[in-house]
Amino acid sequence: MIYRSNAALNGAASRVRSPGAGAPGMKGNNLKVPRPVLQASSLAILCAVFIALADNRLFWISLFKVVDPLTLSGLVLTLAAFLALAGSLTVFFLVFSARYLFRPVLILSLLLAAIIGYFGSSYGVIVEGSMVQSVFATDMREAGELLTWRLAVEVLVFGVLPALLAGFVRVSSRGPGQELRLRSIAIGITLCLLLFSALAVYKDLVLIGREHKELRMTMNPLYALYSAAKYGKSRLRTDVVVATVGGDARRDAVRTGKKRDVVVLVVGETARAREFSLNGYERTTNPLLEQDGVFSFTRAFACGTSTADSLPCMFSAFDRSEYSVSKAASHENVLDVLSRAGVRVLWRDNNAGCKGVCLRVAAEDLSHAKEPGHCSGEECFDEVLLDRLEERVKEADGDVLVVLHQKGSHGPAYYKRYPSRFRVFTPECSSDSPQNCATGEIVNAYDNTIVYTDYFLHRTIDLLRTRFASDNTMLLYFSDHGESLGENGIYLHGLPYMVAPDEQTHVPFIAWLSDSYAREHGVDRQCLESHHDHLYSHANLFHILLGSFEVQTGVYRRDRDVLAACRTGVRAL
Repeated sequence: MIYRSNAALNGAASRVRSPGAGAPGMKGNNLKVPRPVLQASSLAILCAVFIALADNRLFWISLFKVVDPLTLSGLVLTLAAFLALAGSLTVFFLVFSARYLFRPVLILSLLLAAIIGYFGSSYGVIVEGSMVQSVFATDMREAGELLTWRLAVEVLVFGVLPALLAGFVRVSSRGPGQELRLRSIAIGITLCLLLFSALAVYKDLVLIGREHKELRMTMNPLYALYSAAKYGKSRLRTDVVVATVGGDARRDAVRTGKKRDVVVLVVGETARAREFSLNGYERTTNPLLEQDGVFSFTRAFACGTSTADSLPCMFSAFDRSEYSVSKAASHENVLDVLSRAGVRVLWRDNNAGCKGVCLRVAAEDLSHAKEPGHCSGEECFDEVLLDRLEERVKEADGDVLVVLHQKGSHGPAYYKRYPSRFRVFTPECSSDSPQNCATGEIVNAYDNTIVYTDYFLHRTIDLLRTRFASDNTMLLYFSDHGESLGENGIYLHGLPYMVAPDEQTHVPFIAWLSDSYAREHGVDRQCLESHHDHLYSHANLFHILLGSFEVQTGVYRRDRDVLAACRTGVRAL
């Protein structure tokens, strides 16, 4: 028999844990899940590979259109592209691998990549400079139409869950000096791999990169982050001085005593030229305008593929090749020149604002109006722009330019852009995710928006014809950009101009002149009709508006004024 002392017994007892105390790896009665431990470089590589494969579907689709991965050279190029994408992401993550910055950068990148990946694969959207600008310029109602269950599911699967895993993993840490050395080595090795892969396919890489520059724009989320940083840098500038344009603008005294000029410019939204029956579309989408004696110019092209890009451009004095957002912001536009020459300017908006164009003229935002019959809880139909318009114009002294900025055919919820009585083409896509509808249903809903625009323009012309019969009146209509309705798997708009299809750049351009305007300004209608197939663009609008009011200034170019070529018996401006 073996006896133990009380001290030995107490020591043994102390080594026996009570059930409530738990065992190693236990907390109370609950099992504590062990957190895996990874080096920062390993976690960065895992996240980079995941994003490269799961969130870059548009990149791979675009690449496989020009590269056949089933051939040896195509396979090598595909592997090199994967190394380039995953390697670049790895370097990006490791650059931000400081202790309290690394994990937030990973998590935010995973969430952002999931969101961009959804819009890229679903709509063919590329997030670059103009798209970043559009994101910041879009109001919450427009953004709400893009928030769908499919978006939520994809962001959950490809963004939230990976982000939670990245947050759950423990990152091993050493001393600051050793960590810096290890991560510098990882960055160096990755850059060497990138260089080696680029050299291995250099010839093909140069050819593809030169012919298909859009590929780099689809690298998610790298190009979006680059574009956002570039946009942010431009917005942080506080030294922007608005340069005077057309400081010599004046109007000849010979105009005194004549009828006043009232010009209405309707800025269309997301309307594409080929959907207008005035331009030969097989469906009758312009039944009223066809009876109004309008002039439709069939070969007109937009300055950009988004409102944020096109709107400032079309009112500026710059060609598309010269234009930039910063240039537009730092220079006066045609509305300023007209105001200086004595023309009263009024901007009425039913969209997401004038993008800085109307900052120095009278402006009204009617998109949140409470007009029975025209407005619901969410938004207003474009007819709200005509409410009290007669009163506003008659309050003005002298010649007047009114700009009506439509909601038009803005997607993706085309079915919300028109009253129910304009459901001419059915069945229509009544979803905020048109990519889930049959192509015919999307086209039906979109064509109904054009039918409503036809009615809106007809009503505006009728208002000018009847309520302003004692004035010289004219209507101009120019859409800001077009829209893709699923052609080649692309939806909505906003693609970089270099790769944008005609559907996004070919826009309707229409003019209507009252008899008194044509007579007093000497415009030959037959001559104007003969110009219907001439090539025009947003670059013409600046000069057309100056010519419409016979403003004399050194910045006016007669060769760009559509009406000037058909003026007879009137002095040249």
